[in-house]
Amino acid sequence: MTTLLQRLIMHLRKTSKREIPIISSLPRSKLPQWSSENITDQWFKDHFEGAAPIIHEWLNAEMEMAGASLLDFGCGDGITDLAIALKYRPKNVIGVDITSTFTNLNEIAARQIGLKRLPENLSFQKIAPGQSPVHILRADAIFTWSTFEHIERPFLDMVVADLFDLLPQGGLFFLQIEPLYYSPFGSHLGRFIKQPWAHLLLDEEALKRTVLGYSGDIPANEKEYNFYVRTFDEYKAFIFGEFLKLNKLTAGEVVDLFCSHGFKEIRKESYRVALPVPDILMAKYPEEDLLTNEIRLLLKKP
Repeated sequence: MTTLLQRLIMHLRKTSKREIPIISSLPRSKLPQWSSENITDQWFKDHFEGAAPIIHEWLNAEMEMAGASLLDFGCGDGITDLAIALKYRPKNVIGVDITSTFTNLNEIAARQIGLKRLPENLSFQKIAPGQSPVHILRADAIFTWSTFEHIERPFLDMVVADLFDLLPQGGLFFLQIEPLYYSPFGSHLGRFIKQPWAHLLLDEEALKRTVLGYSGDIPANEKEYNFYVRTFDEYKAFIFGEFLKLNKLTAGEVVDLFCSHGFKEIRKESYRVALPVPDILMAKYPEEDLLTNEIRLLLKKP
């Protein structure tokens, strides 16, 4: 079974004269008013006030984001894109995904920041399986936030080659992954099981029983679209299925992958956790991989 991002890539690789229309049913305004003082949803806050400023800081150090064309590859619900469009005034931000969760953005934004209309510089494109593929126009920069770990290994070279082709010469690409697979909660199952490195210490069946048998609440910052549209049992099974598809890339492998396709590394930061590593894991895996939880990487197309 292909993942969301893989199906998107397979469509992007093809060419077609027919373009799937940008979702245009959402109300918009050039200069919408909004306030972040009354945000109550932690997931919204983490992306609107957390992810967006980080992306801006990294890209804006190498280019002028105001007036630029930006592409969010795997945009999900579009919250990060909304923040970038409102706060940093790019010419346009296009969020691309093959789910349509971004169609809920106007309702969410109204509730969280009092935004009555989405800005005119923000748009989204959906590609559905079976539809004619869409050609994405080149952007000055592409960014992706906590999505790249979900692309299965057989597709990685194809994905990176496509990203390289989507950029003009001198175009920038920003990537963030957190958590990395071999880190304490790199399974993305920490919302159900609190044991660090459980995915490396338990066999698959024991891990599955623990996840599917969980009956407590999950952290507020994990409650996104998929949590609300499924029963709790369905949600647990969905997240476990996503765990099984993780590509297990290390920070070093990420850098090597992109550079092997022609990207030039501009800046890299990795973040480690301070936890004692079980001896059994130290004997099997490099300490650097076990303790590195996040990578942020800025690349350029020469």
